[in-house]
Amino acid sequence: MSGRLRILLADSNTPDRELAATLLRGALPEYEIEAVGDPMALAERLLHPDLAAVVTEHALAWGSGLELTATINRLHPHCPVVLFTGVHSEEVAADAIRHGVDGYVVKGSAGYLALSAAVKEALARAERRRASSAGGEYYRTLIEEMPVGIFTLSPDGTIREASPAAASLLGVADRGALAGLSLPALLTPDSHERLRRLLAAGAAVRGIEAEVARAGAERLWVRINAWPVADVGRPVARWEGSLEDISGYKKAERQLEERAAQLSRSNAELQQFSYVISHDLQEPLHLITRYAQLLGEKYSGRIEAEAHRWLAHVLTSAARMQAMINDVLEYARVETRGQPFLFVDFAAVFADAVDNLKVSIDESGAVVTAGDLPRIPADAGQMAQVFQNLIGNAVKFRGSKAPRVQTSAVEAEDAWVFAVMDNGIGIPAEHLDRIFGMFQRLHGSSEYPGTGIGLAICKRIIERHGGQIWATSQPGEGSTFYFSIPKKSSAASEPGVSMENGGEHGRQAAARSAG
Repeated sequence: MSGRLRILLADSNTPDRELAATLLRGALPEYEIEAVGDPMALAERLLHPDLAAVVTEHALAWGSGLELTATINRLHPHCPVVLFTGVHSEEVAADAIRHGVDGYVVKGSAGYLALSAAVKEALARAERRRASSAGGEYYRTLIEEMPVGIFTLSPDGTIREASPAAASLLGVADRGALAGLSLPALLTPDSHERLRRLLAAGAAVRGIEAEVARAGAERLWVRINAWPVADVGRPVARWEGSLEDISGYKKAERQLEERAAQLSRSNAELQQFSYVISHDLQEPLHLITRYAQLLGEKYSGRIEAEAHRWLAHVLTSAARMQAMINDVLEYARVETRGQPFLFVDFAAVFADAVDNLKVSIDESGAVVTAGDLPRIPADAGQMAQVFQNLIGNAVKFRGSKAPRVQTSAVEAEDAWVFAVMDNGIGIPAEHLDRIFGMFQRLHGSSEYPGTGIGLAICKRIIERHGGQIWATSQPGEGSTFYFSIPKKSSAASEPGVSMENGGEHGRQAAARSAG
């Protein structure tokens, strides 16, 4: 044997068998055509597994071709049979079809010419059956094994069939017991009514979340999808759908809601704290400052030099405390005093920040430049404040050389990443994480003035915009501060909103911060 698939030709009439074999060999060279004319040879050949098709006569010398067809169907379920017979009878043809014959060809000049085409068609039909059978088995296995529940409903929502996973999700041990039950009735009252209305409307049910009232078991949440299947004269012949366990998702959702509530309470407490600072702390601070000034003025010629130094320390400390209070208020009000996100020209915002820093830039001889900056949704005033704090720090924490500050931006997949690079004194690596905390100073106030809260405000502003801020540095060579701003924001106005107002707001807000 050549190893090719075989087509077996069984015919007790030798001339007919040889002619048919010759024609089939010419038309189907990819197959081994094997012709047999006696029952013993036929029985032996039927035991071989590589059988692609069988061609047989209806009336064989040793029996019936239909009996042979039954044997072939039993031994080789996917093997097609073509009846090539001298009997021209509609009754025989109908009987052959009932026995599972794939082709019926009557011998004769036309029949011999048609035999090869009939065998090819039988082979193709068998291949389609095998593919369909394999596919159906695959999908049946998939439905039985997959964790998502699959179901079929009557038009009124009664369960016809359900997969094991569907039965488990609905709290029923035997899926056969689900047949005849109403799917909406297995849900809690609120979910029941909602699903019932959707099914009654006859429209597809897409991703509704429902709670299952499972008898004797813990309730769980499922996501239900169902689509109507129409039939002739019936808009909904049945429903087919799926159940997906989303209990974990719902638990996480509840935890997120609780966390949001906690954050809301924390923000409310922070606002209350800022109110206390602005009213209860600033008033006595103003009194301390005022009375220290009065003492200095009234007793300027009657107290010792040491007392004058003490009063000067009191005034200096009061001024520093006032600056800290102002910065804490600024930090607390990032959320409540923030403006709606507009499409902001960051080049204009950068220019506003530089204008507000003009005095310190001129005094230090700093060179402050920027590359191309984008136009994306943001709070113009707060972005000006971020630029002003970062550029101001670069000018303040300078080395022996004149400060050089370069601002740039690169486009990422869903955000713009900004960089503010300087040639200043730099930051030790072990401090890069803590510099964004409240009152985190790396130098004494006498060496570098400030409250140590500016970077914390920048961090809070960037996080309000949905971005991140971080830094890299090389002590003695300089630092680079990076921050990202998403390209889109649901809170942003549509393009076309005038940016002149946004720019003016940025100048005013940043100027207030500078003051």
